[in-house]
Amino acid sequence: MIPKTILFSHEQEKLRVAAYCRVSTNHPEQLGSLEIQKSYFETMIRENPNGSL
Repeated sequence: MIPKTILFSHEQEKLRVAAYCRVSTNHPEQLGSLEIQKSYFETMIRENPNGSL
């Protein structure tokens, strides 16, 4: 008999996440891009505490 394998658990586990933001130059207009990226990911993570997107 082949043992039953559980592929997915229905239990909700808290995950730790990290966001990666970057700019490619030192130009002042790129700093605004960095702030926009940070704001986007902070909002996305805060509004989806259970990981559902």
